[in-house]
Amino acid sequence: RALSVRGRTSVMQYRDSPKNLRDIGRELNARYILEGGVQRAGGSVRINLQLLDTERDEHVWAEMYDRPLTVENLLAVQSEVALRVAEALNATLTADEAERIEQRPTDNTEAYDFYLRGNQFAVGDEESRRIAIGMYERAVELDQGFALAYARLATEHVWMYHEYYDRTPERLALAKQAIDRALSLQPDLPAGHFALGVYYFRGLLDFDRALEQFDLVLQKQPDNTEGHRLLGGLRRRQGDFEKGLAEQERAVSLDPRGAPELFLLAQTYSTLRDYEQAAVAFERAIALRPDWPSPYTWYAWDCLKWLGTPDSARAVLELASRRAGPADADNDWVWTRVELYDRNLDRALQRVSQAPALIDIPRYYLPKALLFSEAHDLLGDRDIGVVYYDSARAFMEPKVREQPEDSRLHIALGIAYAGLGRRDEAIREGRLAVELMPVSKDAIDGPFRLKGLARIYAMVGEYDAAVEQLEYLLSIPSDISVPLLRIDPTWDPLRDHPRFQAMLAKYE
Repeated sequence: RALSVRGRTSVMQYRDSPKNLRDIGRELNARYILEGGVQRAGGSVRINLQLLDTERDEHVWAEMYDRPLTVENLLAVQSEVALRVAEALNATLTADEAERIEQRPTDNTEAYDFYLRGNQFAVGDEESRRIAIGMYERAVELDQGFALAYARLATEHVWMYHEYYDRTPERLALAKQAIDRALSLQPDLPAGHFALGVYYFRGLLDFDRALEQFDLVLQKQPDNTEGHRLLGGLRRRQGDFEKGLAEQERAVSLDPRGAPELFLLAQTYSTLRDYEQAAVAFERAIALRPDWPSPYTWYAWDCLKWLGTPDSARAVLELASRRAGPADADNDWVWTRVELYDRNLDRALQRVSQAPALIDIPRYYLPKALLFSEAHDLLGDRDIGVVYYDSARAFMEPKVREQPEDSRLHIALGIAYAGLGRRDEAIREGRLAVELMPVSKDAIDGPFRLKGLARIYAMVGEYDAAVEQLEYLLSIPSDISVPLLRIDPTWDPLRDHPRFQAMLAKYE
């Protein structure tokens, strides 16, 4: 607690850097740097370490360790180094901290190796997360008392569920089993309580119980970057954007070169309609991770909300296509919106053709037929649009029966019904989606459901009801902005409505 420690994501960027220590310290806002190297030869390991003062450019402490290669020895070195660094920097350890430093997660060298490999894959896409799960499962097979590996396994199961890679009750059950095992082995394990917090937050949307767990983690690990980042996201969903922003800014201060932290901070600024601050954070994230598609996609969307000009967003997306490689589902969706807002049917249809058969993301569930119907309908080819709306209806109806609690599905089906002129059924589905995911339950996803309901109202001629939803969305943090409303053909039926014009003038 006496030391502020920079996050691994930022630090590891300097692993092979030619920069001098003073520059590294300034970029990380860190006075001291611990550096070293590890050499492994047969059954032995040599670890060279030195603690450096970046302002004075001098050694504070240095040590070399030659040990037989066992988990016990490796972790003993880690404990000794932590104590020596604390002593050298005159940092006072609490009794709990001293005890935790001495704890050993496993004595099984092979299990520890699989655990470390799992950590390397525990980020990114579905394939990476499945590999991580396999590594953690192997670790706990080798050591059934390895609480830390159970905790990380549980966290990955929850992310699989949250990211819609496997949205089944069985996946959440696997997560809970691993959490229970971890906490039964080690009740005070911060990683176990972190996993339980993620389970409540991302799995059950039980924000109050998740908050209790994250508070426990941050009491023991005040510099846990991921803990602050997730707590910031949780606070946003509770509707407390001020505290959410503070937590995310704290995460960025702890991991100043961490692109994920900057990306999420940028999203919060954008939701709060501070588009200029969002742009700065998006650009910083892109500079740090130019090969990562997501910041480009959201920056393009931020440009649309901020400036209302498709060309500004298109420039960002084209930059992404040159630098970041294959697009993700969000990228496909935003590209389609850009061409629709530019009123270019041919390019919009081309973008839809390139999109996956299904865009299945936390905000939206969109079969390709619905994208085609929207493009044709909004840009003047109504007859073909109806054919696609009916295709989307046929696809969505069984999905809704299978997963009636998924609010995204009801919005998609409601839009299909609206496109077919089935007014009452469309409104029913839209209202049900809002009941399942109200703003009071989730201040991030809830507004997307209201936006979907507003669209349904506009499609079926309930213009006052549509404007009412949009005006509420403009009064709270949301994805809606006046520049966006002005260019989106979705709202063309409202253009001449007096309440719509008054609303735009009010929130200009």
